[in-house]
Amino acid sequence: MTAEITHPAPGLQAGGELTKQSWTDFVQRLRHDCIGKGVERHYTADAIFIVQARRIVFGIDRDYTDNLAVICDDQSWVSIESYWADLDQESRVALDLVAMEDADCGFLEVEESDQWEILAEQEDHIVTGWDERWEYLNAHFTKDAAEAFIKRKAHDYREGLRVYVDAQTYCWEFNTIKEAIMSGRLVLAEEKSNG
Repeated sequence: MTAEITHPAPGLQAGGELTKQSWTDFVQRLRHDCIGKGVERHYTADAIFIVQARRIVFGIDRDYTDNLAVICDDQSWVSIESYWADLDQESRVALDLVAMEDADCGFLEVEESDQWEILAEQEDHIVTGWDERWEYLNAHFTKDAAEAFIKRKAHDYREGLRVYVDAQTYCWEFNTIKEAIMSGRLVLAEEKSNG
């Protein structure tokens, strides 16, 4: 006879139900992140945990940025190394031949600025400047909840997600409610039985 393995119910950060156990876990995590040891990671007063999505903006004039990318066949690479890693052997040989004509060495041995110029001269290749920005997606009371969202949804955001800790300074409603939860003044009401 095999023993049945029971898994604990997921906490609120993972979409679990609001129960006495999940509430207690939430309050412990909230205290840890906002007034406990977790504060050492962010040193932010009145913390809120923001999930942000990375967006890369292409098309910036190369004279105004050091961030360069190559775009070819609806794909983009923001480094020579990542572009080279995705090339097949035939394409690598072709780039090495171009570099040999210009600099008497292989493509990876020429100066980086020359590598970008060689790529810009290739058919169907565009070399352009780029920059990144981080856009707000959603907010969480705890870092665990923000990280759970990222784990669940990272596949939808191929350019990347991150947790950004922001301060809710002067956000009196939010901070008052959060403080009431952490101090125990705001608690989960006991369920009333229908009997």
